[in-house]
Amino acid sequence: MPKRARITSIVLALILIFNAQSLSAEYLVFPVLKPIYPQFQYVNNQLWGYLRQGLNYLESPKPDSPPEKVPPSYIHPDARGFGAYGLSPEAYADVQRLYPFFKEHLWQNILESGQLYELANQAFADWLLKNLQDYLPSGATEKQIFDVIQQAWNLGLSGFKNGNLVVASRMSRAEEFKAGW
Repeated sequence: MPKRARITSIVLALILIFNAQSLSAEYLVFPVLKPIYPQFQYVNNQLWGYLRQGLNYLESPKPDSPPEKVPPSYIHPDARGFGAYGLSPEAYADVQRLYPFFKEHLWQNILESGQLYELANQAFADWLLKNLQDYLPSGATEKQIFDVIQQAWNLGLSGFKNGNLVVASRMSRAEEFKAGW
């Protein structure tokens, strides 16, 4: 059968199906699909694109390379952080507690999957940003958000809120990143 005839047959079949009286919408059942990945309220994909570059610049052993060049299983010199962004098991425990998607993924799964590692870091940034709204001006720019997030990322949420200070060399590197982006 020629291609045009097949397309015409398919279109006619679809018209017949959708015009059939027995297939009214009240009898059709559509499964409710839950999102495959978690939905982030504060750190959307565009903002995460900026934050991930900055966090990579500050945390990664290869700051001039894309974050994907550092495996999630890379152990930082402090033996607390892992991968390009220095995510810690304690930070991931917060992510698991707050984002149902991650409850079924063990820490080891995060270290073995670049995609899960990336999502877990975005979730952690989302949680931090949610809790840091009072430290940002209304309508904050990406650079202003990065400035606050990177400090809380380094100090922990309570350390940041308690007024602890990030070391000067890190603040200097953060300024370099913001100036060059």
